[in-house]
Amino acid sequence: MDSQVATIGTAAALSLAAAYVLFPRSSKNPFSTDARTPVKPFEYSKDARNNVVKPGYSKSKLEKYLKANGNPDAIVIGSGIGAMTTATIMAKAGKKVLVLEQHDQLGGCCHSFHEKGFEFDTGVHYVGEMRNNTAIRFLFDQLTNGQLQWNDVADDYDTVVLVDDKNQDAKSLEVIERHNKAGTTLPSFQCSMLSGRERTIKELLKSFPSEEKAIRKYYDLLTEVRKAMRGFVGIKFMPKFLATLLIKTGLVNQYTTYFKLAEKSLTEVLDELTDNKTLKAVLAYNFGDYGTMPKDAPFVMHAVLVNHFLNGVSYPVGGSSEFAYHMFPIVEAAGGKAFVRAEVDEIVCNESGAAVGIKLKKDGTVIKAPIIISNAGLYNTAEMLPPTVSPLKSMCESGVQNGVGGISVYVGLNKSNAELNLKGKHFWAFWTEKGMEDLDGVSQKYVDRPANELASGPVPLLFISFPSAKDPLWDKKHPGKSSATIVSFCNYDWFKDWENDRVMHRGEEYEERKKKIGELIWKQTVALFPQLRDCVEYFDVGTPVTNRYYIRANKGEMYGLDHNKERFTAEATNELRAETDIKNLYLCGQDIFNCGIAGAAFGGLLCASKTLGRNIYADLVNLKGKSAPSIPK
Repeated sequence: MDSQVATIGTAAALSLAAAYVLFPRSSKNPFSTDARTPVKPFEYSKDARNNVVKPGYSKSKLEKYLKANGNPDAIVIGSGIGAMTTATIMAKAGKKVLVLEQHDQLGGCCHSFHEKGFEFDTGVHYVGEMRNNTAIRFLFDQLTNGQLQWNDVADDYDTVVLVDDKNQDAKSLEVIERHNKAGTTLPSFQCSMLSGRERTIKELLKSFPSEEKAIRKYYDLLTEVRKAMRGFVGIKFMPKFLATLLIKTGLVNQYTTYFKLAEKSLTEVLDELTDNKTLKAVLAYNFGDYGTMPKDAPFVMHAVLVNHFLNGVSYPVGGSSEFAYHMFPIVEAAGGKAFVRAEVDEIVCNESGAAVGIKLKKDGTVIKAPIIISNAGLYNTAEMLPPTVSPLKSMCESGVQNGVGGISVYVGLNKSNAELNLKGKHFWAFWTEKGMEDLDGVSQKYVDRPANELASGPVPLLFISFPSAKDPLWDKKHPGKSSATIVSFCNYDWFKDWENDRVMHRGEEYEERKKKIGELIWKQTVALFPQLRDCVEYFDVGTPVTNRYYIRANKGEMYGLDHNKERFTAEATNELRAETDIKNLYLCGQDIFNCGIAGAAFGGLLCASKTLGRNIYADLVNLKGKSAPSIPK
């Protein structure tokens, strides 16, 4: 198995095998039989879809459910991909799972929203390892009973765009404005990432013919990290006392080279490989996919991501709401239930400090369950615990911190993908001086701007995509229209004054500040894609406080805990695990593994392994070995 998740899963299997020799438990195998069924026609009816993904909470509905089914076997707080994975696996093992989501629809960052005839995804842009018969592909096949389908994104899935900009000030804005008015394309250097290692290397050599040694060494390091990653996963799967013993004795570095590799930042590794600043910028381009600047991010995190995308990327047919639409019916079929607008206010603990239930914020209702699972993130979970209980102290003090805030611009266009020549790929655009590219420097300078100067120069990093061009069903759902989504970093403090205000009630100053940075981002986008000029039918901006409101991101972060070097030490890796020091309380999702659809889903699988007390990954791999491949050979 050559995929990233399959490779690290081998280590998970070995570690879990050891764990369950020490702690033998048993529960039903959730992957005993191949659950895939013939693909059903896509459901276009919004009402029918909303019946699944928007199951509104009321006390009477809850009481009706509990009367019919009794108390649940587990309660899951939140409904992101980590929660969906854990809940679905537990349901397949025969458990009744109650999922409680504070937003008005299920899915977390895997939900879509509709406005003015347009549809927008909030977090799913592309997913790796779906083009091959990988373990993660097979996992999603099983979690959705074979209903979730994938569309392969363009082979040149990511294009790095470097705009020569020495000034980073009003002069730079004047250049952008001139191109906007003239309808001309802003000049830039461009280099694309292709599906396949050798194809990408050849593409890079076209732009950097004298840098073959550095480029090939970079890809060799990716392979080294892929192999070492099994140690990272092994630490999380094995019993904590055993991992602690390995770490304290230093034997962990005999067990794996991962944590030694994690000591170097992405910037440090690239500096060792080459002096070519342009090449370094190209190789570091997608640090925005995990939200940490190259100087702070461990090279291993970057390598995991690049490995994940190495053989091409895909997009869920029908959009990101397909995850929840196909997974939650499986939860309900096992006697579980999901509710939206059901915010959890407190995790209820008994006198001995064990978690025994939750209390809802809306009406104070207390629901009991023997297992409580939080997908709400480490810090939110700690805040839900009563003051009499140690609030996950060892986890919160393991060197971790909130990630950087994010801003998203959602644009509905009044012409089709074909009319605008939009491609199902992604563009990473940077404004930085030619030949002196410094992604750390321009990014830090940008987030350090005072709030009253947030639009004083270009936003130096833009992730530009056209989701409408990635979904083969888009034209049938939204004929004659298309969409663009642009994402970047954003300083949370620029919008902190409105963190406790309700959406649509934040006042003129907030709206003006949001509009200013949103319009700047759009002007920069149009300067690169002049065909978009005068095509805007819908325009909205999501700020860090938008993220805080809808997905409960403490500081408006896009990817939970910061993916910095401190998070990936052996000590922090050992602390950030599914089981907590509080009896019956578990965590799932990206905070206990890493970000992205695959990372958060694997965090969900980790959690299900702990709550069910069995080697879930081995169950999955065993089933995969005797089942038809996801993609016929």
